[in-house]
Amino acid sequence: MKKTYLLLSIGAGLVGGLLSSALRPIAAQAQSQALDEIKAQRFTLVNQSGVTMGAFSFDDSGRPQIVLRDDLGHEVWKMVAEHRSDHPGDYHVTSGKFHSK
Repeated sequence: MKKTYLLLSIGAGLVGGLLSSALRPIAAQAQSQALDEIKAQRFTLVNQSGVTMGAFSFDDSGRPQIVLRDDLGHEVWKMVAEHRSDHPGDYHVTSGKFHSK
């Protein structure tokens, strides 16, 4: 009877070891090399509570913008790149500072 338990223990250990190595999840940080490019239409910066503190995105007119917010979610700084019609291919950057009440 002891021999049966010993063989069952060894067999279960081998099966468990094989399954754990075959079904192991891949860690997100385990990248062998850095990515050359990341594409997205919006990058959002959030704090530990999940509150949006900033964003790199496009405004409603399709212009690239960067927006920073305070702890309450109010805009405190914004920068927008606008296409200049007087110089084709050039952009004018508007930066503003806002104060929340």
